[in-house]
Amino acid sequence: MIHVAIFSTDSRLDEGLRASGFKATRLDKQSLGATSTSTPAPGALIVDVRGQSQLPVALAAFRKQHPGTAIVLVASTLDPQLMLEAMRLGVSECVHEPVTADAVEQAIRRVVNGAAPQQTGQVFAFVGAKGGLGTTTLTVNTAAMLSRVAKADVLLIDCHIGHGDAALFLGAEPRFSVLDALENIHRIDEAFFSSIVEKTKAGIDLLAASDRIGHGAVDPQRVRALIDFAASRYRYVLLDLPRTDTSTLDALEVVTTVVVVTSQELPSLRSAGRLAHMLRTRYGSSRVMAVMNRFDRRADIAHADVERVIGDAVKHLIPSDYRVAIEALNVGRPVALDQGALADSFRSLAGDLGGIVKQKRERPSGVFGRLAFRRA
Repeated sequence: MIHVAIFSTDSRLDEGLRASGFKATRLDKQSLGATSTSTPAPGALIVDVRGQSQLPVALAAFRKQHPGTAIVLVASTLDPQLMLEAMRLGVSECVHEPVTADAVEQAIRRVVNGAAPQQTGQVFAFVGAKGGLGTTTLTVNTAAMLSRVAKADVLLIDCHIGHGDAALFLGAEPRFSVLDALENIHRIDEAFFSSIVEKTKAGIDLLAASDRIGHGAVDPQRVRALIDFAASRYRYVLLDLPRTDTSTLDALEVVTTVVVVTSQELPSLRSAGRLAHMLRTRYGSSRVMAVMNRFDRRADIAHADVERVIGDAVKHLIPSDYRVAIEALNVGRPVALDQGALADSFRSLAGDLGGIVKQKRERPSGVFGRLAFRRA
């Protein structure tokens, strides 16, 4: 018998659940936040917010005490702000008017019988110190390499509203965009998300940039809700972020690593130093990584100079190969899927971000094997 806790003043919910074979227990405001962890957690919690403009304050305490309990929201309408708040607290299902006993029962059985451990994927945000540094190239190729090496589900979200190019790098022509997701965040679920995500030939999923400009600034709460949802369904989520959009830079609390992309040009280096300092101050030094793109050993600004300005080690140096990069862009195929120095640098970056241990190359045995190894 499934135990269902109910936070509602509607006694018909109790009666309908008991008639359907559930064990129903009613909670009030005090007991919702003070539920003892020594007693078995209910399989599901129904929170009735009809006539309310916000979720009960004690719901956060209940979620902390019982993270494995599925939560079903009963609401009058699908208010966007309320849905955002509900997603942040891990609400699994929502039943809105007209509320029937059958609809509530089906919602409970979906979240309880289909419940699986909630995965939390790693999220990597790429942001360029200035425009034209090849940040999208790095994001796309790191995503493709993570998919290839880790054999994992990877999602790339192009957050450049109105001018993103990730779809071109992947040879994709998506019908929907990240703007569709943000504008409909209140109704986002597995089915809706699958319908707007584009599967690419490179083996990664893409939530592309929109060709249209949204009205006003992007709401950071919506961005955070989108990232949370994506991370619950993908092992790796990569964000291609615009440097000039402060709303997206304000929504990176759940991001595993922020990658600041710079080059050996003085303007980009100066901007990278400022950007890295701001991000380290806000999110912590351990979550910020600097990567140098189009690295040239003969450049006037040396590797050590870059590290001095950035204020941290710059471990990953992506070599400059304009011809190979342009050819890959023109055919819509990531460089990471081929061989060469560029692909090797993306493999190293992806392995570092994803915590993928490199397999040691076995040394051939025998005289001829040793000779071949030396040549290699």
